[in-house]
Amino acid sequence: MTTHEVKGTFEPNMASWINKKGNATITGQAFLNQKGGTVVTCAGNYVWLTPVNSYSSERMQLLYGSTTKGYLSDLDSSFIKLTPVPPSSYNELAKQTQCDAQGNFKFKNIPSNKEYFITTMVKWGIEWTKEGGHLMLKVKTEPNEILEVILN
Repeated sequence: MTTHEVKGTFEPNMASWINKKGNATITGQAFLNQKGGTVVTCAGNYVWLTPVNSYSSERMQLLYGSTTKGYLSDLDSSFIKLTPVPPSSYNELAKQTQCDAQGNFKFKNIPSNKEYFITTMVKWGIEWTKEGGHLMLKVKTEPNEILEVILN
């Protein structure tokens, strides 16, 4: 297992703006293609909307090797550990929704002129043969915008 230390600290004021009612919407779909060409969606899985700040950017860089877009296979994710564990306020200051049966998701009434990390999982398999992984995309909302995104 590879352990990465998050050197920054999280302060709630870095992300508390996410709780303000806004006029932007993010709608999207998350999916991966299997080797045979079949598409697997994030159906039933959670999607997180995390405010971009120095702390969340450091975490994304350590996990995905990027702060713009990333994929972390299910296998690789079991070998990466970030320390220390983030404070509970880090997770509390993120929005969460769930993918529908077609892999669609939506975040409504969120603050505009802000940057977010969208993360979710697309996994499949049985018992010991789990495949797929975690997806991440950085986005920025504009006033009164319905931003459409695809994570794949």
